[in-house]
Amino acid sequence: MEAETRYARSGDVHIAYRVFGDGPRDIILVPGTVSHVELYWELPINEYLLKRLTAFARVIVFDKRGQGLSDRVAEQSLEERVRDVLAVMDAAGSDRATVYGWSEGGQMSLMFSATHPERVSGLVLYGSYASMKNAPWAVTAEKFDRFLKAVEDHWGEGILVRLNAPSRIEDKAFMKWFGRLERAVASPSSIIALMRANYEIDVSNLLPSIDVPTLILHRKGDALVPVESGRYLARNIPGAKYVELPGNDHLLQAMDQHVLDTLLDQIEEFVTGQRQSKHVPPTAGGADAGSPEDAIAELERYREILASGDDGRGLAGLVARAEGVVAASRGSWSESEAQFLKAAETFRRLGMVWQEAQTFQSWGHALLAGANRRAAVEKLDTAIEIYRRNGADQSRIDSVKSDLARANGSNGASRAKTDHPQAPASPEAMFRREGDYWTVSWNGNVVRLKDAKGLHYIAYLLANPGRQVLACELAATGTASGDQAASIEPGNTAANLGDAGALIDGKARGQYRRRATELREDLAEAVKLNDSGRAASIGAEIEFLGDQIASAVGLGGRNRKAASHSERARLMVTKAIKAAIAKVRARDASVGRYLATSIKTGNYCTYDTDCAPPISWLL
Repeated sequence: MEAETRYARSGDVHIAYRVFGDGPRDIILVPGTVSHVELYWELPINEYLLKRLTAFARVIVFDKRGQGLSDRVAEQSLEERVRDVLAVMDAAGSDRATVYGWSEGGQMSLMFSATHPERVSGLVLYGSYASMKNAPWAVTAEKFDRFLKAVEDHWGEGILVRLNAPSRIEDKAFMKWFGRLERAVASPSSIIALMRANYEIDVSNLLPSIDVPTLILHRKGDALVPVESGRYLARNIPGAKYVELPGNDHLLQAMDQHVLDTLLDQIEEFVTGQRQSKHVPPTAGGADAGSPEDAIAELERYREILASGDDGRGLAGLVARAEGVVAASRGSWSESEAQFLKAAETFRRLGMVWQEAQTFQSWGHALLAGANRRAAVEKLDTAIEIYRRNGADQSRIDSVKSDLARANGSNGASRAKTDHPQAPASPEAMFRREGDYWTVSWNGNVVRLKDAKGLHYIAYLLANPGRQVLACELAATGTASGDQAASIEPGNTAANLGDAGALIDGKARGQYRRRATELREDLAEAVKLNDSGRAASIGAEIEFLGDQIASAVGLGGRNRKAASHSERARLMVTKAIKAAIAKVRARDASVGRYLATSIKTGNYCTYDTDCAPPISWLL
């Protein structure tokens, strides 16, 4: 969403702010620990929050003094920050507004509401507290110092995600984006100074004086601010409404879609007296599926990011997906298919499963717009498979189901793989070896593939649906030669496969040691310059290298081996199965996708019919 960045004067300090929308009422957003009026609102989930709020209000956002695009200051008080809110409202022409504060912004919102009730039409708090130092949160000085140490040592690396949103730690793209936000918001010293000041603030005595309608929202398992802090606010603010939300992540940006919509529904009803009946979930990577106008806008934004030198994780996939939407709008179907495939493969390689699913949904939208209903249904089916396989919440699946209903006609009947269809007739489901070739038949399509070990392993798993099979056992089936059928009797194991060699070979160990020598020289220089931060970082890397070398050397300096017999079997079987599925997929994408979804590899392998429709195979 577009809005010009402006500045309000608060004493001698300039406060950056933006105004979104032109609704009949105002909401001013009071941020938590970090704020940046431009970068913060680029994240799709934040854009979605703005779209929901601007549907019924004019939304004012600002950077706290000392952060983002506002003036940097050495020190600040809560009273000064409250005056900043007044200055922004005055500059934006807002006489009264609903004040919505989250996390740390809650204390600021509470003081503003207590001291300027004539400017407040309502107060909304999420994940907030009256005091960090005192009960019910009661963070001890020792614990707070450990918290500050972690923040100072890792500021700019997404440390707030690690502390506030445990479910998003493995999302590398989100971690990278949040690290970039941290660096843009403030320096390590500035954020530590702000946090130390916040630790001393206690607005508990103000709670009984709050005389405006109040809505308090808190997550039951909040990873940062305990839920009792929200309950305490509700008990002590007269007439406050309290809503407890499920989940553990403190960050708004880490909420599951249905939880975020519940929060926004509550805010909308609180502000307007009614709630919107339908929402359109955001596409987490940008372009609205099937919308070439939005895709073009996203492409421009992505190219600006690339031009700035930031080639963030997954950006190539986002660009390819947007290119696919634009190409489809021109009727360039071959180009569109190539771009969508590139996007899907990029996200699959990076483990960004939501983005992969959203790519297939966007692809389905594009095909549906081009009246290719059959192909659209196939892509949308795939999106649902990915969502279900990875435990997506129902709102994501329902968004795809609504597209499937359109693709299948007005009666809404869906042939999606969400409700396990009847197994196809025998000629349509065959995985059988015939001499030196295998015949794979699926929905009328027939593929012939030259014999390979991976195909033996797959056939064995298909013959034993749901059973966990040791990789060693599978390795034994793959040793059958000529026309001899592979055994499907459980318990067989392969002969000893040896090991996978040294954990670290001599060349690598030498490189590790040379690097350690260089680091020790750098460490000495850092200590000499009294650069404690750099010294700590170098020390950690030296320790890591030492651990790696030590783990690779056993008694008497002998090399430790990388893999046992069972590990060799796992590596061999996994590689062979994946190679076989890739060959199938190259000839028939639908059956290849089905096998990739349902065949699980590892120390134990299985044909998992719980995450994909069960099929009766002729073997």
